[in-house]
Parts: sequence; structure tokens; C-alpha cells
Amino acid sequence: MESTRASLLERVRNPQDDESWREFFHIYQPLLYRYSRIRGLTRENAEELTQQCLALLTEKMPSFEYVKEKGGFKHWLRRITNNKVNDFFKKRKLPLAQSGDYRRPQYREISPDDLWEQQWHKRHLQYCLVQVQSEVAASTYKAFEYHVLCSWPVDRVAETLNISVDQVYTAKSRITRRLRTKMKELLGEV
Repeated sequence: MESTRASLLERVRNPQDDESWREFFHIYQPLLYRYSRIRGLTRENAEELTQQCLALLTEKMPSFEYVKEKGGFKHWLRRITNNKVNDFFKKRKLPLAQSGDYRRPQYREISPDDLWEQQWHKRHLQYCLVQVQSEVAASTYKAFEYHVLCSWPVDRVAETLNISVDQVYTAKSRITRRLRTKMKELLGEV
């Protein structure tokens, strides 16, 4: 990715900038969908809610002003999404306790705001992983993937890929460094 998130937000203020909007949707559509699913919406309802949020963003982004000190885009998008999810449950007269926060045991103790933070970082990391994967040799990425993402022992990775243990550690180091750089470009933080 060649631009920072702030510059992407600036570019999508132009409704005619199709490339920037594609990038924007590529990052945020999966985030909105996943967050909706975790909160307890069905696939169909999560897709509908995601489309409603994206339609609202398309309408509101031309006038959105990025002010990091006020919480910026992340907090604004979280508020929009939380409001849509809460409205969904209110319209169906379901108590919020029946949302995914309480039905799914792994999320029972996590607040909606913490869920949002978790999904926000996870989605941006996934986006950056795809970017980094396209920039490095396939064998380098495989070594990183097996060792870091799949938690394989370094010896097993080296043997599977027919490379040295040092090469596995080098792949991990290089890709981790690139990921940090990408995340900083995208989010302004690591």
C-alpha cells in the first residue's frame, strides 16, 4: 500500500475515485461483516447491515474530516456500526443480552468496544499480510506462515521447506519488520 490511511480517507472524499473506494471497501467491508457476525447477526443480516453501513459511509465520507485527536475514523465507524447493530436488535425486540456477545462463549466477557478494537486490528493485519505476501518470495512467506501463523516449530518448517533454520528466522524477521511498517502506514500506529 502506497498511502497512509489518512490519505485514503482523504481520497475517498471524492466519490469518483473508484480505485480508492475499492481499496476502502476491501479493508472495511470484511471488518463490518465480521464484527456484525460476532455480535450475533446471521450471515444474511450481517451482510445487510454491512451494506447499510457502506451505503452510509459512501454518503458521509465526502464531508468526513479526519481529526485524530477526536478519535478519528475508527471511533466514528465503530459508533456507526454499533448503532446499526443495536438498532437491529431493538427493531426485532431482542434484548442486547441475546447478541453475539453473550451467545458465543469466546466473546462473553468482551465488551462491544473491545470486540471492535480486536476486529479492527485483526482486519488491518490481514490486509497488510496480503500486501506483504505479494512483495516477498513465496518460499519466504511460506516459512513465515508456517512458523508464525501456524505455530510450527522452526525445525519442522526448515525440514518441510528444505531450508535452514536460520532462513526461517530471517524470513520471520523480515516479514515482521515489513508488517510493522505496513501497519504503521495504514494505521499510524503498530
